[in-house]
Amino acid sequence: MENGQEKSNIETVTNGPTNNEIKTEVKTEVKNEVKNEVKNEMPVSTKENAAKQTFEEPSSELLEKIKKQVEFYFGDVNMQRDRFLIEQTKLDEGWIPMTIMLKFKMLASMSQDVNIILKALESSELVEISEDKKKIRRSVKHPLPLYDEEYRKAQEARTVYAKGFPLDDTTIEKLKTFLSDYESFENVVMRKYQDKEKKYHFKGSIFIQFKTLEDAQAFMERKSVKYGDTELIRKWSADYSVEKAKEKEDRRQKRSQKKAKKNEAKERCNNGDEEDSDKITPFPKGCLIHFSDVPNECSRENIKERLGQLGANVAFVDFKMGDKEGWVRMQEENAAKNIMDKMIENKITISGKDVTCRVLDSDEEEKYLTKVKEQMANSRQKYIKGKKGKKGRIVRGQRKRRSSDCDAVPAKKEAIE
Repeated sequence: MENGQEKSNIETVTNGPTNNEIKTEVKTEVKNEVKNEVKNEMPVSTKENAAKQTFEEPSSELLEKIKKQVEFYFGDVNMQRDRFLIEQTKLDEGWIPMTIMLKFKMLASMSQDVNIILKALESSELVEISEDKKKIRRSVKHPLPLYDEEYRKAQEARTVYAKGFPLDDTTIEKLKTFLSDYESFENVVMRKYQDKEKKYHFKGSIFIQFKTLEDAQAFMERKSVKYGDTELIRKWSADYSVEKAKEKEDRRQKRSQKKAKKNEAKERCNNGDEEDSDKITPFPKGCLIHFSDVPNECSRENIKERLGQLGANVAFVDFKMGDKEGWVRMQEENAAKNIMDKMIENKITISGKDVTCRVLDSDEEEKYLTKVKEQMANSRQKYIKGKKGKKGRIVRGQRKRRSSDCDAVPAKKEAIE
């Protein structure tokens, strides 16, 4: 295990930010991780390693590192959630055999020499050593706090959200080293997400739980906190939770509104609303281009592609192969003139021949759009009547029509994208 993250790749933990959204996000991961903890942390046999190792006087840096790691195991944060260690403390008045401690992967990676680990703990106020030098436990002078609602709120009050870390090559050890230059902290949680292949990836943000509220305030009051050249985004955990809850509610409302609109459209179609023709979304003005002198081999796709090269956002092309003229409707208002300005002498070349284009004047445009609306309304009514006639039965050789959105039915003469 490692400080704040070793036995867990979870996005958050019970002791960290405690809003319901974050808890829900990591519920499954916490469950799987606790289940596999002992299995994943089994070290190589200590007897085999003892035979291979030759004793070397440990450095002060190593001793301090070991001390901090073991104190994390028995600290308020880890003892709130580490089911394996909690169960072990119930067996022998809180005493944990060193053989069990060496099953913790992070500690074993630092040293598998019991004497070195015990030497590191001699100066610890939180952890005490048994007389026979075979067990350790959290000192009875430092009883565990009561993990109630008041304690949870106090935890959240001194927890900070920070974002801006590299997505790749960021480890908990690098984060701990980076934060060691700032105020004292109890725990660091790397926020991660699970992809479709069940692999976890770092989100680039963390939660930092400081030892005191004053430490957290001092960190937040700093004018600048950079990781490399990147200025970190910092927020109080409680504020971040409120923002995420609001985003979640906004998404829920949008889904509800979308569903309501879909149901409304379905109901209109099922009821054969004769007023649908009046509810067709108005077409933008100045959006029509008439083209003529079209070569025989020209298709709608050729016209759309050529206009697209001029930046046109085509809504539909009213044309069929063999015709000498046709119409193109753009999606934006006054888009027709903007496209014409990009042409040379109001012409475009298709299949090696010049096609003449012009913008319809207001009267021509009004007549054309009125005709299109009538065609769309008639087509829609035919669809509604046809659907009613076939309701409750499926014609042999045909599949049941899934779409009930009558707005999706185009007029026959139009080629709508």
